[in-house]
Amino acid sequence: MNWKTPINIKCSVLIMILLLQFIMSPVFAEAKTFEKKYTYRASELDNEACAKAIGRAQAEGLLYSELGNYLLEHTEARLFLLGQKEIRSMVSALVPVETVSESKDGKSFSFSAKTATDPPALVKALNSLRKDSQRSKDLVEIGRELEAALIKIDGLRKKLSSKGGDASGEQQYRRAVDDLIAWNLCLEGYRLLISDKDREAAEAFTKAIELQKEEKFFYFCRERILEKIGEYQKAKGDLDRLIELSPREESLYLKRAALEEKMGDIDKALEDCTRAVEINAGSSEAYYQRGRIYEKTGNLLLAINDYHRAVEKNEKHPQAKASLDQAYQKLGKRDTPKEYYDSLITRNPKQVSAYYGRGVADWAAGRYDNAIKDYDVVLEMNPRDERVYLLRSIAYGRLGNHKKALSDYQKALEINPSQILDYGSLTKFYGDGENYARAIREFRKIKEMKPADATGYLYRGIAFWELGEYERAIEDFNKVMKLAPKDTKPYLYRGIAYGKLGNFSQTVEYCSMAIAINRKEAMAYYIRARAYEELWAFDESLQDMISAAWLGLKAAQDYLAREGFKR
Repeated sequence: MNWKTPINIKCSVLIMILLLQFIMSPVFAEAKTFEKKYTYRASELDNEACAKAIGRAQAEGLLYSELGNYLLEHTEARLFLLGQKEIRSMVSALVPVETVSESKDGKSFSFSAKTATDPPALVKALNSLRKDSQRSKDLVEIGRELEAALIKIDGLRKKLSSKGGDASGEQQYRRAVDDLIAWNLCLEGYRLLISDKDREAAEAFTKAIELQKEEKFFYFCRERILEKIGEYQKAKGDLDRLIELSPREESLYLKRAALEEKMGDIDKALEDCTRAVEINAGSSEAYYQRGRIYEKTGNLLLAINDYHRAVEKNEKHPQAKASLDQAYQKLGKRDTPKEYYDSLITRNPKQVSAYYGRGVADWAAGRYDNAIKDYDVVLEMNPRDERVYLLRSIAYGRLGNHKKALSDYQKALEINPSQILDYGSLTKFYGDGENYARAIREFRKIKEMKPADATGYLYRGIAFWELGEYERAIEDFNKVMKLAPKDTKPYLYRGIAYGKLGNFSQTVEYCSMAIAINRKEAMAYYIRARAYEELWAFDESLQDMISAAWLGLKAAQDYLAREGFKR
């Protein structure tokens, strides 16, 4: 090439090339028309509506097959790596069919259908549609079901004509025709959806559901539309129905949780995420979504625990790993403004977690009366929440109401005796220790009980432990270990008791036994870490403290933060 060609000549050549491409482009190509005629000979099983539905479906199927074959033979559609059935299914949603004529002659119904399309424009639309994985997958499913319905109808027709009709056979035939009509309505819904006529599309899916109330696909399609146009309550109704049809499918609970989160119903979202975890404990996504909701409600430690589980189930879960890192960075900066919870409660007065969060905010600010009011609401909705009894107990103690403080503390221990490890001595709930004597008197009453089972010995052991009678506490914990050898609590209490007696080697031993039973027992790592520290085994102590922190124990996380440890 002569690189010294004058620039104006180069420009002229380029303009000519562009003009030729424009003139030769198919933009102004004439529409291509496809037409099919089809005659359906009705059987004794068919009424006029059945015959029309079957005949029209057959005629349209032939027409779309011809159009699909044309695209594969004469256009760039052959490069899309789509099969004939896939092309036909997608084209059926892009190109409307016009019924030119229909007539009946006795038991024969004749149909003439046609469609006119601009092939280049259709190829462009087809290319765009095939890149939408959800829609292309749905349309292939619709095409498969339409074909299956026609095959089933033909098979039943032959079977019943050869053996003679009966009531049950006729019912099967009617249901098969209803299937065909329902899937055709579904296809029509997709055509409207692609044309951005969302409400009309939802109506088409509603009609399909009226014919086939057990078909999950129709509910899925309608739910997506309703959510898109902001009709969340109706969309939730579809998800409720889907869960009725498939109560063990955890993805449905996660989908409903996401919708409930949009609606501001965080407690319901949390319940659904928990249900998903219960159904499939190996689901990384279920743990991640629940952790995200825990974090949103201010329960950072529970969120961290779930993020850890999500990563354990799937190390390649990028959102879970990122969220875990961010959650650790937030530790120590967990104060959520009271106004945030006020807004949540205004939107949803029945949101338990909002009352709990606001109660914690008031409690931290010393507004104990306000905190107690919110804790009352939480316990009214969930009377088995031991953490709220403990927090309300402290609030009562700070206000000098020691009778109620003791009552709440004992209620918490009845629900979950292990909480004493997390929250410390009963005397803490009597203010600043000035009511220690009262606490001792109450615990002396408890220790007089006559245990009949493991729980009884455990509870009496706690009483001895509180009173400083560690050797007697150890005796009761020994009995618990024999009665309930898989329960980690007596090992932990016994380890602490030995620590109180200065025998930290025994503390390490019994905490190790607890860890052997449950490797995720965060408190065992924490207590063993403190015992190692007393034994000057600092490397082992640090390793256990890190394990406890990773398992979500706040005491360990606070310890590491004080020591300047950076994860």
